[in-house]
Amino acid sequence: MQEGASQEDCGRNLGQLEGGWLSDRLWGQVKASLPIACVDVIVSNTDGAVLLGWRVIRPYVNVWALPGGRLRIGEDLRKAAQRVLFCHKIFARDFYLVGVFPVRFPSRFDVSMCVAASGYSGKPIPDGMEFTAVRWFKTPPTRTGKNYREMIKKWHEIRRLPELIKFNQI
Repeated sequence: MQEGASQEDCGRNLGQLEGGWLSDRLWGQVKASLPIACVDVIVSNTDGAVLLGWRVIRPYVNVWALPGGRLRIGEDLRKAAQRVLFCHKIFARDFYLVGVFPVRFPSRFDVSMCVAASGYSGKPIPDGMEFTAVRWFKTPPTRTGKNYREMIKKWHEIRRLPELIKFNQI
């Protein structure tokens, strides 16, 4: 098990507070009023294919998506990315900042900090809550979310420049 991660960490944390959950009404107010900080993680295999999951929860439902989740209070990007990957039975040692991507949905506004993982191990599995399937793709399929396509494109640009990769290591 990854340091600081547990099976409980893989549960949905929509509006979760220590000791309980926000009411639907209050969670709706938060989503309507504040940007939600998220992390999305790009994992590439040795063939250059990217891991995507078939997403079955809102706001991006029935699309291929990168593994991701919300940042928690006091959590740095590296720990958040490790936690997200742990939920899919993936472990990685190196992470690189790809970029910060604002994402507007009808019900909320997210700010996603996208990181790429390298040196991963494990056999990816769907978490059964957000993703019902995971697959490797050399080229993102048609039903890939627009923001995920942008993140993958940016990573392909960055990884061609060794000096930029080193600079972006987190």
